[in-house]
Amino acid sequence: MPLFILIGIAFLAFKLVDEPLPEGSPGEKADLLAHKMLESISDEAWKQTGAVQWEFTSRKGVSKHLWDRKRHFAQVEFEGNIVQIDINNRRGTVLNNSRPLSNLKNVELCEEAWRIWINDSFWLNPVSKVFDAGVLRKIVKIEGARQALLVTYESGGITPGDSYLWILDNNFRPQSWKLWVSIVPIGGLEFSWDKWQKLETGVFISTFHEGVIDISIDKVIGKSTLLQLTGGKDVFAPLQSNTVPF
Repeated sequence: MPLFILIGIAFLAFKLVDEPLPEGSPGEKADLLAHKMLESISDEAWKQTGAVQWEFTSRKGVSKHLWDRKRHFAQVEFEGNIVQIDINNRRGTVLNNSRPLSNLKNVELCEEAWRIWINDSFWLNPVSKVFDAGVLRKIVKIEGARQALLVTYESGGITPGDSYLWILDNNFRPQSWKLWVSIVPIGGLEFSWDKWQKLETGVFISTFHEGVIDISIDKVIGKSTLLQLTGGKDVFAPLQSNTVPF
């Protein structure tokens, strides 16, 4: 899976020690550990979270998100732009420009919004993606005879082949992960999973990740439906017309 924000830390990577991708064992035990990790964040509650909004903050800046998970629509605010995208059908529209944009510029902004959404929604809750199609799970033994879960995304996203080693606490909730991703030239970069917040729907979301770049998930709100989140207004009406493919 992609980690768009990690472009910035590639320049810092030369100061860090490259770790090889660990060996692991796939099979029923790995799947059982993955299920326990899902239970630790109340994944069933995530399935009932029909809409969510949040802000993604890092050294790169702030992006604001509104995600209708039932219809797979997203609104992304970044660098003064407000862009709505139909995630599955790859169509979108730019909302906030006072003058008409060229078709090429519209496409570029929709593509950029999609890439930002891919990254930021992955950081919001990658735990619930461990059984997605094309995901390989392995158990890895780490220091202290503990077990960790190595997850490799063999397909999907922008950079398939990326791997993440989930390090779990005694309740099987993530306390950190290590990354082996194509966008960064070294392996094993570690980020914490801290400041867990329980949303109204019951799912737990980690809102702070300490690492070579600190990442915050701010102002996160989850509801059962989009209309509950927006006060009864379907803000994605513009996606019904005047969209461009990207």
